[in-house]
Amino acid sequence: MSDKSIKFYGPNVESNKKNLQYIHDVMCLSLGVGAGVLSLESLYGFLFYIVGMTLTNVGFIIVCCEGKPKEFYRNPLQQIFLDGLQGNIAGFVMMWCLVYALVK
Repeated sequence: MSDKSIKFYGPNVESNKKNLQYIHDVMCLSLGVGAGVLSLESLYGFLFYIVGMTLTNVGFIIVCCEGKPKEFYRNPLQQIFLDGLQGNIAGFVMMWCLVYALVK
């Protein structure tokens, strides 16, 4: 075997996905609250979400993955960035609308 071949252990992969999903869940709700408090509307709210989740994912890679996401995820770009953006948009919009309505 070469040193470059990385073997993934199933339970560890699932644990990594679970930890990332928890961070995404908390951040999408927090960003929704932030967008509502700032009274962002339309495109600005969605840009706030995209920038916030991107910064969260970069922070996750730096802190949790120690800058080496390929050691923890089979396809880091998709699993960290794309799945995170798509999966939690409903929670973000829900919190954004709720807080926006309460602030206005």
